[in-house]
Amino acid sequence: MFTSSTLHVSVPLTDLAVAFRADENDYLWSSLLPPKVVRKRTDLIRQIDKGQLLRKYDLRAGAGGRIQEVQFKVGSNLSFNAIDYAVQAVMRNTENMEADEILQYTQEQMYHALIAMHTNIEVVTVKETLRSASIMTNNVTLVASQYWDNYTSLDSDPIDDLKVGVLAVRVKTGKMPNIIAMHEYVWDRIQRHPRVLARGPVHPQGLGIVTIEGVEKILGVDPGTIRVTAQQYNVAGEDLTADFRSMIGPDTIIAYTSPPNVREYSLGHSFMFQDGSAGGDPQLIKEIQAPFVVYEFPDNGFLDPRGATIHRLVGGLDQKVLVPEAGYLIKNCVDYTNTAAYGNFLNN
Repeated sequence: MFTSSTLHVSVPLTDLAVAFRADENDYLWSSLLPPKVVRKRTDLIRQIDKGQLLRKYDLRAGAGGRIQEVQFKVGSNLSFNAIDYAVQAVMRNTENMEADEILQYTQEQMYHALIAMHTNIEVVTVKETLRSASIMTNNVTLVASQYWDNYTSLDSDPIDDLKVGVLAVRVKTGKMPNIIAMHEYVWDRIQRHPRVLARGPVHPQGLGIVTIEGVEKILGVDPGTIRVTAQQYNVAGEDLTADFRSMIGPDTIIAYTSPPNVREYSLGHSFMFQDGSAGGDPQLIKEIQAPFVVYEFPDNGFLDPRGATIHRLVGGLDQKVLVPEAGYLIKNCVDYTNTAAYGNFLNN
């Protein structure tokens, strides 16, 4: 009688591999600061003074026929300065020959480069720029009694806090916010908050629930304004135990954004610089937003005895808030130190 080890030698499956895939719709950077392609790495942005436009004049015509003259006023210039971000994947011919087919060596190498760039830009945009109180000057930091997961406190009311932010943007810009971004954990606490549930539909079985669409109606914003993300990144070094964190953490970002326009008054832009005419073979990568490009060139044997192909993703970027009053930041919406509820995901 044969033993199992005699009849079968274990080999990798050819139709199944375990591999995490980031939901690219969860990345918020291009929605919060829409891309603006620029021709030079650094330039100026002119401003037309809002106060001059909205000044109240006495426009009553005098007896002598005097008519009030008005003219626009030029404000101080803003500027951007795009710095290069680059990552590369090396397709070593020897490794490609040795790799099991299920690993899809070339595709997986390129995918890792793509997600590395996405992750970098998301951290720079959300964590380092839009969660900064010095940049998002319209902000509030909640204290323990106001946390949205402190259900027993009379000071805890997510709708009230969100409404303050929505109205702050609306009053100062004349536009309703079109993006309210938060983590899945934060949204979960809103959805289950007793004061929020009290505003929702009532069911005899006690199954009342508040949906994103319902909260949008309460806040008076358009459908699709609330964006919930579970995007994460690993703060640990290579070969160390992974430590996953959220880019947006315990905060909520409320903003009015718009595509680049000759006349606009929105939060800001991702200023993106890439000539694309010098060196290599630039290929636009739609998943990462133009004009980030991939240059493909041979290694000629320096990195691998059999040669290699280098795919380099590169582009210039400056994440710039132009109109701080078009945004509102609510910091520490929940108790991010509660690792029993959130792990380390919301730790700043």
